[in-house]
Amino acid sequence: MTVKLSSHAKVLLVTVVVLGAIVATFVGLSPGARASRLADTRINEQFSFPRLTEPTCDQIPSPTAMALWIEGMDTGIKAVGCEDNPPVARFDFRHVRPPGQSVEVDRAVWGLILGHPLRTVAEPRTLAYKIVLTPEGGAPRRITQPGSQFSFVIFEWWAPLALVVVLLVWGLIVYLAGHSALLRDVGQADLPLERRTFSLAKTQFAWWFAIVFASFVFLWLVTGQLPSVSPQALALMGISGATTVVAVGISNGREVAPGREGVFFHDILADAGGVAIQRLQMVVMTAALGIMFLIEVATELAMPEFDGSLLTLMGLSAGAYVGMKVPEDLSGKAGAAEDGPAADPKSGYTPTP
Repeated sequence: MTVKLSSHAKVLLVTVVVLGAIVATFVGLSPGARASRLADTRINEQFSFPRLTEPTCDQIPSPTAMALWIEGMDTGIKAVGCEDNPPVARFDFRHVRPPGQSVEVDRAVWGLILGHPLRTVAEPRTLAYKIVLTPEGGAPRRITQPGSQFSFVIFEWWAPLALVVVLLVWGLIVYLAGHSALLRDVGQADLPLERRTFSLAKTQFAWWFAIVFASFVFLWLVTGQLPSVSPQALALMGISGATTVVAVGISNGREVAPGREGVFFHDILADAGGVAIQRLQMVVMTAALGIMFLIEVATELAMPEFDGSLLTLMGLSAGAYVGMKVPEDLSGKAGAAEDGPAADPKSGYTPTP
């Protein structure tokens, strides 16, 4: 029996095979890559920082009494272990906000630590550090040599795999957007695909899916740890998902009139009267937040934590679009009834038989 695959299925199959090969390469080779660079600490790994021989570990009441300071700033990172031979204090060198530390302080600390991560591709980043011991009821004191420094790396040799994975998925989305109904409105059964209009709500949902997926894969391959998805990322996905569901529900029972060969930006920005402000502001807000999201992931190696007011503004933007979609659909339907089939995207709806 011969199985015939459509062109879309072939593209999807090739993408899955390539992604599988990349992940297999990462899993199979990363232990050797790490073993070859044991002299360097790395983000999200445990590292031993040299300290003075006195006090000994027996004289230190608890490893958590030792705090890591970097470039004169208290990082809030507490030691998780102590050794006397050689004298070191072990720290989990990972970006996890300590209990009680504000978001602003955490951002300042890790902004100082990471600097410009892309500049560490060629060589490790070197910073000054000290370990401060604060015994219970005692005064804090330094237990490292003056001028102590350490070096760490952020990106390993296999980090470009993250970029390849992201580009493959983004390329697949772009391909399916142009050759399938992935981002298009519901059309009449006999309406050619290229004449069906693009959907703003579906485009926004695909945009946030692509960004969150890219950030997740990038952080996993670069740091070697499965990153946690921030509540803000979930909120953005939720807002875009809810907008898509409501928009489809409002248009349910109507079929979009033919568009002009699926002109993408005209479709997502225009309604029956031309470019609509509610559509324009939704596109601008979505694009701006998406770019900010990617920049923060690339510079801080963590999912961003947007201010609640930004998420509220995004929700209001989506609400305005959904609220204006009802009169937009009804006016488009009336125009189509008077003038016949519309020539422009979003210009009218006809009742489903």
